[in-house]
Amino acid sequence: MNYLLFEPEDFALDEFFCRWVLEPTPESEIFWRDWLNDFPGKNKEIEIARQLVLVATCDDEISPSQLTIDKIWEGIQNGKQTKVKDFQNIRFWMKLAAAITILCLAFAGYFYKRVQNHTYRTAFGESRRLSLPDGSLVTLNANSRLRISNRWGMAKEREVWIEGEAFFSVNKLKRSGVPVKFVVHTPDLDVEVKGTEFNVNTRKNQTQVVLSEGSINLHLWGIEKKNEIRMKPGDLVDFSQNNKKLLVRHLKDASPVFSWKNNRWTLNDTSLEEISSLIRETYGVTVTIEEDSLRRKKICGIVPTDNMDDLLSSLESILPITILHYENQLIIRTR
Repeated sequence: MNYLLFEPEDFALDEFFCRWVLEPTPESEIFWRDWLNDFPGKNKEIEIARQLVLVATCDDEISPSQLTIDKIWEGIQNGKQTKVKDFQNIRFWMKLAAAITILCLAFAGYFYKRVQNHTYRTAFGESRRLSLPDGSLVTLNANSRLRISNRWGMAKEREVWIEGEAFFSVNKLKRSGVPVKFVVHTPDLDVEVKGTEFNVNTRKNQTQVVLSEGSINLHLWGIEKKNEIRMKPGDLVDFSQNNKKLLVRHLKDASPVFSWKNNRWTLNDTSLEEISSLIRETYGVTVTIEEDSLRRKKICGIVPTDNMDDLLSSLESILPITILHYENQLIIRTR
């Protein structure tokens, strides 16, 4: 496929391009990143095409209104103050409208089933980067599930449900000039945002939220007092509805909490027992520590998590331990 000859509407009608925008894989990420590095002059056209796909899969209307055009323009010009004269060309807007119409007709059935009430899952040892219909990005950790509302694009809120762990980078979105809330539901609380970055972990029968940037509101379930918390960057909140236990603290550096999304764990005086728990949750194996004294051994450093064998080798190089691997079972003993 000679993508160098493509115009925005051609990209938006290409199945491989659409899949990359809506549900990127490591292979498609590498392909388009390398392609844009080779042809940086196509960046603007790629961004226009990306907005076309997102609008076509999010809106119900077939004939593009001025609001639709404004929505695309807002996405392309986000953060810019100058206007590009090329976009005043009427022929361009006619082609743009035609492309949206064709997209809606050609992919309506496929995308509707895929976006409406769609659930994304990751297996043990697998992480996945997702692009939601509004352009927000989600990195889903291993053994996790994300469900999108079946009224996405029609309701007043953008809603998702998370089980496991995920890092969210939420796009700001306005509808008729009014900011559209983005809500993450967990068994313990709701995370309400308009545009920000944060990590959510629902493991161990509780929910932990760590804010990277922006601001978010938490609405806690099953607690009478202080059922709403406003977080600022660096804040960490742990809450369990079952035992009504609430912990709020501020981290000088929150990045180690979500370093997993870059295929590594940043360990700061982390005990071997805590690491064993992470291994169970991430790779789905049983971990046995033979000696109680080893459980309290602590580790500082960065270890890779691309695959479990590399992780185990790193742990063996840091601590005087041997890790035996039998199918789905690990045994940790003193070397």
